[in-house]
Amino acid sequence: MFPLGEHLVVEDEGRLSCRICGRAVSLGEADKLAETHCTTTNRQQNTENRHPCDVCRAGEGVEDTPMLDPLTGRIDRKLLCRNCFNDYLRILRFSGPRFGRVKARTPPEGIWFSYGENNSILFTQIGNLWPCPSCQEFYENLYETVTHYSQRHPEIANKPNEKTTVNIEGKPIKVLKTSQGYLICPCGFVAENDRHLAKHYINSHRETV
Repeated sequence: MFPLGEHLVVEDEGRLSCRICGRAVSLGEADKLAETHCTTTNRQQNTENRHPCDVCRAGEGVEDTPMLDPLTGRIDRKLLCRNCFNDYLRILRFSGPRFGRVKARTPPEGIWFSYGENNSILFTQIGNLWPCPSCQEFYENLYETVTHYSQRHPEIANKPNEKTTVNIEGKPIKVLKTSQGYLICPCGFVAENDRHLAKHYINSHRETV
């Protein structure tokens, strides 16, 4: 699966098909496909049994969304309209999981989801799809991806964060390392690796290096 213009396509027996809009072309027509807009008009939409948004009750519920009940600790399914879903993602991106006394900042198009007190998984949206961070499965909504991850990859979802030390210009810096290998700076910045963390730390915390 790879991006092609606005499309997210897969190749199968010499043909490319978009997993978002469903449009399919031969390999020789890849350039033409890349020049077209990706829309959902080609997908069949079920107009029966429409469900109102579980939050605002005004819009149509279209996004299955995971919400963690703080009282029971259960992940409950909510059906949100586009506006409430975007608001929910915005809240998640700005809140982030808390690591010690700081909150991890979420990269663009990313969402942190906590499966326990000591671990959070970063999900990244590609186009309109949510791929699983640990396998080749992908889903059209965040809820299915989050529940898939807990069921198919519990050994990673339940793995607690580790404390590790990174050497930055000769100075040891203590940080947290997630089960996906991301490094969390004490300020909450999420780094992909040691070099990414060192660049951030030198640029943002030069006075402590």
